[in-house]
Amino acid sequence: MTFYSYEYLVEQNSTPNFLFIAVTFALALALLVTGFLYFRNRNDYKYRDLLLIFVLGTVLFIGINYNNYEKQLDISNKTNQTLTLMRSIAKEKKISVKKLYSNSSSPTEGMLIKNGEKLYRVSFDTNQSSYTLTNSNLVDSSNVTLKK
Repeated sequence: MTFYSYEYLVEQNSTPNFLFIAVTFALALALLVTGFLYFRNRNDYKYRDLLLIFVLGTVLFIGINYNNYEKQLDISNKTNQTLTLMRSIAKEKKISVKKLYSNSSSPTEGMLIKNGEKLYRVSFDTNQSSYTLTNSNLVDSSNVTLKK
């Protein structure tokens, strides 16, 4: 079973998608260059065709990645909810959030929070606006890994 530290979840939540940024930047640069060449040589249709290809490629790339962007926003929102839960537990138990680990990056019924050797099971109400902590134990604690 893997437990994630507060810092690990913050880091994973703030990491941008560098590949998407790089491809978008390359397509924007290609659009600028071919647009400049087309307006400079309006009688040469190869630049117009290239500009059209890059415009359609950019629209297609953004259209395909929009769904991935929405999924990433959903994951980010759920991770933020888990981080808020961990801050709340740290405040309630009067400990540092750096000592807390979660076995899930999204707030789910039955998720586990680890504080040193103590383990808590989290139960939520129907709209996840309140939670209850109960002491819990692992059947096999030898395969626990902590991601810091």
